[in-house]
Amino acid sequence: TKKEIQSKFDEIVDFSGCELYIDTPTKRYSSGMTVRLGFAVAAFLDPEILVVDEVLAVGDAEFQKKAIGKMKEVSEGGGRTVLFVSHNMASISTLCTRAIMMENGTISFDGKVSDVIDRYLDSNYSQIKNVTLTDVTLRRGNGKARIVEFLINEDGYYDDDNIDLSFRIKVNEAV
Repeated sequence: TKKEIQSKFDEIVDFSGCELYIDTPTKRYSSGMTVRLGFAVAAFLDPEILVVDEVLAVGDAEFQKKAIGKMKEVSEGGGRTVLFVSHNMASISTLCTRAIMMENGTISFDGKVSDVIDRYLDSNYSQIKNVTLTDVTLRRGNGKARIVEFLINEDGYYDDDNIDLSFRIKVNEAV
């Protein structure tokens, strides 16, 4: 209700980081500012279920950390549910106690967070194992050598911090 928003207005504005722009019409806000303010409103109004869909994709690192902390507080502090939708495996492993993987609008795997993350990474690995770059038109450099393909490491393992790549390079002139 409007009364509930008014009672938590200062906390909402402070959390969002939009205090300097609070008198600016929201239609002039950037997408990041809009998401920050929207998340702050939703998180501070004590919802029974907080649905968060990729909110961390638009915020800076400081806001992402604050948002994850707030979501943990909401889910642990009052026994409320946070439904967190994301492709960020580090955030999922930090925040979630259970995970569901969806493909084409249906549940493809449901289980422990670590098992779902492993399944997700395995499925994505098979989809992007070889990436061919021959059709890329926006290239820079002098053209003496071109990366034409890269391959994700052959053992199929990578995480948010480490990835091994192999490159295939076409050399057009002596470099």
